[in-house]
Amino acid sequence: METHVMKLCCQGCGADLQVSEEVRFITCNYCQSKLEIVRDVSVTHTRVLEKLERTTERIAGNLKVIELQNDLERMDREWVALRESLLLRGNDGELYEPSMGAAVSLCILIGLIGVIIAVASLYNAVPIGLLLGLGILALSIWVGRSGADKATEFRKLKQRYEVHRQRMLVLIETERRR
Repeated sequence: METHVMKLCCQGCGADLQVSEEVRFITCNYCQSKLEIVRDVSVTHTRVLEKLERTTERIAGNLKVIELQNDLERMDREWVALRESLLLRGNDGELYEPSMGAAVSLCILIGLIGVIIAVASLYNAVPIGLLLGLGILALSIWVGRSGADKATEFRKLKQRYEVHRQRMLVLIETERRR
């Protein structure tokens, strides 16, 4: 079986190449470019593979950045929804983040009311008042503990979100620089 040799031009450096018809990929002896032999209906020519690989890598990198940005936007939307579900509404209707200080302050305020009622009932010898005062004191402890738990949980979730968001921003920036 006879092999036909064709003359082609290297797309990397322009050197003349002699290539067997069966060959699909070659490396130029002059510039070391990796080439693909492209056979169209009317013409046969070479194409530098490294340019295609670089373009493919750049497109893949851009796609990765877009995917990371979409993940970041999704994470931000999820945090906004979660945050809104954890916010507390004040007497004025304003929303605010649960805080340890507010929980402790409310606990102390309600506790003082309970203590005052209990002490006053002891002074006036009203047993029902003592029970009411102790009940209010117990309520203050429950309110304080519940508020502190909410504040702690909110702080942990917010911190986790902020750390994860910062990592995502670093990943996006790293991908952009590639």
